[in-house]
Amino acid sequence: MDRDFIARYWYAYIYEQMETQQDDVDFFKKILGKPKNILEVACGGGRIAIPLAQAGHNMTGFDADEHMLLRCYKKAKDVKNVRIFKADAITGEWGSGYDIVLIGGNFLINIEAHNDYANAQQTLISNAASALKQGGYLLMDFDMYSKPEAVFNGLGESSYFKGTDDLGTYGRTISYGGAYNPATRICVGPNHMEITTNNGDSFIKPSVQQKHIPSQEQVWSWIESAGFAIEKSYKNYTDEPVPIPLDDKTYRVTLLAMKK
Repeated sequence: MDRDFIARYWYAYIYEQMETQQDDVDFFKKILGKPKNILEVACGGGRIAIPLAQAGHNMTGFDADEHMLLRCYKKAKDVKNVRIFKADAITGEWGSGYDIVLIGGNFLINIEAHNDYANAQQTLISNAASALKQGGYLLMDFDMYSKPEAVFNGLGESSYFKGTDDLGTYGRTISYGGAYNPATRICVGPNHMEITTNNGDSFIKPSVQQKHIPSQEQVWSWIESAGFAIEKSYKNYTDEPVPIPLDDKTYRVTLLAMKK
């Protein structure tokens, strides 16, 4: 059996078991209001898309990971107003004419890119504009830090995801911390998966994680250059607007921006 397949299947299963928070979903329901035609970018296993569909919204979601999409497909059984497809968020076709494009789950920060992360983030926002109808809205929810060097600099071994999937594969992720470069705003850290298959075969899948932590000025300028106007901002899932400049008590930013 292909080890990459086993590792990715295991990760999708365990991710879905451990990432079960609903505070963002509840907040989206509150600010979205009446049912709308929504596209969710990087929908994963449907943690956000399925409850929004159950709340009456017409949901379309895509993801580049077929293992995550399989989890979403299983959850979507008997939920008629959900459509999912496989696509890359940067190079793929999203479709058009949506009322809302939702970029949640901190995907803006967790986006994978082969070269320029900041360019990939800006392209993501531009793609959202292309998928919306005139007067449609970008709803984007992500981490933002006034002092990222205090958050992303640090060494030390930790394990976040661990457990056994439904095929009997056991695994755990190991991270060794990271180093943040204030000049590039990129945090780099080594990590790996330790996998034991259901027939006792063990292997390690190494990787290097990179995240570009955008400044408030960058995100606001990307949104404006894509043809959006920010109508509302929400600090830490409250009705309090995000301060400009960012304060050190803001950790989560939700933006609602209209396509002009």
